[in-house]
Amino acid sequence: MKEKNHGEFIRNFATVQPALYRYICSLLPNFCDADDILQEVAVISWDKYSSFDQKQSSFQTWVFGIARNKVLHSKRRFLRTQNLMVKALEEKAEAEFSQMTLKHIEEKEDALNHCVSNLDGKQQKILELRYKNKMTSGVIAEQLKRTSQQIRTQLFRLRSTLRSCINNKLRDL
Repeated sequence: MKEKNHGEFIRNFATVQPALYRYICSLLPNFCDADDILQEVAVISWDKYSSFDQKQSSFQTWVFGIARNKVLHSKRRFLRTQNLMVKALEEKAEAEFSQMTLKHIEEKEDALNHCVSNLDGKQQKILELRYKNKMTSGVIAEQLKRTSQQIRTQLFRLRSTLRSCINNKLRDL
């Protein structure tokens, strides 16, 4: 770039810089980003000054266009970065939740097995017929020579006993 162009660029840029800075600040949420963009616009406009045509637009319009493009590029880059960060955090949280859920299920299953093993043989048999063999209380009652209401009552009590035992076991972990 010729010396004349150098001085001309400095004068033009110094003239528009305050308005350019206010313009950039109006487009960005914080002053640190605005300072960075202003510096980048100065460098870009200096590099491209030889291609600037005063007949097509004013220097201010040209530099403001560079600033607008730089801000838009910066915002797109920021959003891309934010989206990647959010996606990574979501994936990490999902993995941790899955591990916690799986661990919690395993703990509950272990507690259930422990609590069932503490029941007597008749109680275990009723649970096995109902939940493993999927028999109704009426069928279980016929098989065990009891009434359907007695089986339903005993199942209700067994579920309550198991729930308390499981909760106590999980609380101890």
